[in-house]
Amino acid sequence: MSSTVPWTAAEPDFSSIFERHAKPLDVLAAGDIPAIVLRQAWSPENCRALVQRLIEEELLYDPHQPIPEKFRPQIIPEGYYREGRKHMPAYAWDTPTEEQGKARIDIGSSLGYRGSNRDEFFAHSAESNAVFDRLFAGHENPVQLLYQSLETLSRDKTVVTAHEPDGQEYGRAIIRAHYGGYTYKPHFDSVRLREKREDYAVSAFEHQFAGVLVLQNSSLGDRTAQGILHHCLWEPQVDPYLKSVTFHEYAAEQGIENVEICLQPGDLYFFNTRLIHEVPGLAGELPRIVLATFIGYSPDREDIFVWS
Repeated sequence: MSSTVPWTAAEPDFSSIFERHAKPLDVLAAGDIPAIVLRQAWSPENCRALVQRLIEEELLYDPHQPIPEKFRPQIIPEGYYREGRKHMPAYAWDTPTEEQGKARIDIGSSLGYRGSNRDEFFAHSAESNAVFDRLFAGHENPVQLLYQSLETLSRDKTVVTAHEPDGQEYGRAIIRAHYGGYTYKPHFDSVRLREKREDYAVSAFEHQFAGVLVLQNSSLGDRTAQGILHHCLWEPQVDPYLKSVTFHEYAAEQGIENVEICLQPGDLYFFNTRLIHEVPGLAGELPRIVLATFIGYSPDREDIFVWS
């Protein structure tokens, strides 16, 4: 996908974003911009303090120490998700790897990972929300910051934690730590198009976004692990190139441009998860840690759902 209009992120603050786009979420939904970036939305000092609390409370582990045994069953392989009610794993690409030292640890309840069993997912979500309540009691709450920022960007909508008609609530957010060069190869995310979760209320939304607050970068020399967004909304014909890990060759042949969204701790950004996106792994001294959400958005609805 190419255009004479530069495909650049809307940033760095609300006033600049609104000056460029009257309704930035509609532009994001159309894929006309790669991302919305709010620079230093949360202070780096808060980011460092939160990461330290997570290690002290043994919700994450110190990267300078061997992986504690309690974390090994929690490690999520690269590209892993589950589809519909199936309990067997699916992979976003056909060459999953479990290299020594690579690990992703989640604090929260991933619908993509746990959604095949509704009862277990909602029970786990309730537990995760209780952990977040305790974790942020008496501290500045980055989950509230993300929700409030999204509501401001929407102009006229109400942002709420996703819930079912019977009141069952999804996880409000998730913290993900990526150790040892954990990689996201080119892929897309969608509860409707990829995970096929038609039995969940979030599947009713026309568009799905992600909201990501960077808490800690992984760096190696002068390089840091950063996300890359491709100017290509997923369509079925793209799938074979994602599965065979040949999307880069396909993108070059088709003239599909991409942008690297360079972020520092405290930066908050939103992007359309139907865009093909990736985060190349970087085995730095510290893990890349983010607070993340998925977001359901339809222009004709007054509410926006947020979940993990």
